[in-house]
Amino acid sequence: MARWSVQQTEQLRDLYVKTNITSDDLIKEQSRLDMFTKELNAQTGTIFSTEEVAGKLLRLRKSKKLPRIRS
Repeated sequence: MARWSVQQTEQLRDLYVKTNITSDDLIKEQSRLDMFTKELNAQTGTIFSTEEVAGKLLRLRKSKKLPRIRS
């Protein structure tokens, strides 16, 4: 599992807000998670797996560090 830098975490949060799709919906729909992960990897220059991205989203949400998006 890759370690997330502060900058990568901020990029994930920014992309999450820009995408405007709830973490539950991203994780439930593989095609959305694939596209989200691909975009994040392009922005960060890192190769995160969809599982790593989903896990990070869940950890951020549970620690209340992920902005709330209403579906």
